[in-house]
Amino acid sequence: MKLVIAIILLIGFTFSIQSQTFERQLGMRFGTMSGITGKVVKDKKTAIEGTLGFRKGGVQLYTLLEAYKMLDKNTNQNWFIYFGGGAHVGFINGYNRVRRWSNSTGYYWEEERASGPVFGLDAVMGVEYNFPVLPIVLFFEFKPMAEFQSFNKIRFNFWDTGIGLVYRFNN
Repeated sequence: MKLVIAIILLIGFTFSIQSQTFERQLGMRFGTMSGITGKVVKDKKTAIEGTLGFRKGGVQLYTLLEAYKMLDKNTNQNWFIYFGGGAHVGFINGYNRVRRWSNSTGYYWEEERASGPVFGLDAVMGVEYNFPVLPIVLFFEFKPMAEFQSFNKIRFNFWDTGIGLVYRFNN
């Protein structure tokens, strides 16, 4: 009896896996953080995104979990919005722009050397358009982040926007 139940569960699990559709994407992102991005989208509802990003003379690896929603179900099924969060790790070798105060001149901007490892948390919100006749996706996203730089400084960037073009591999 246990063997029959196990076989029925295995067959049911196999059919449920086959009914799910996975879409793979690979392309480029351009913005404050530019890089190579890859994404696996499951049933146009959730996605896992990985990006090898280049910023401030260094390289970082970003991993994001995203939820997908169709922008307008009545008119066009090619527009989607997505949102989610994740983390990144890597290193930088560049400069941070820091706002300082002086009693004689007021506020001024100063370049501050930033070099070393970084660890951070990311959020993402974006919109994408899936071309109906081409396997191409065009996206625009807003990706704020907070990161711990060189084990001694926390830095926030709320204005990392980017555009990208990816190729869609369907099953």
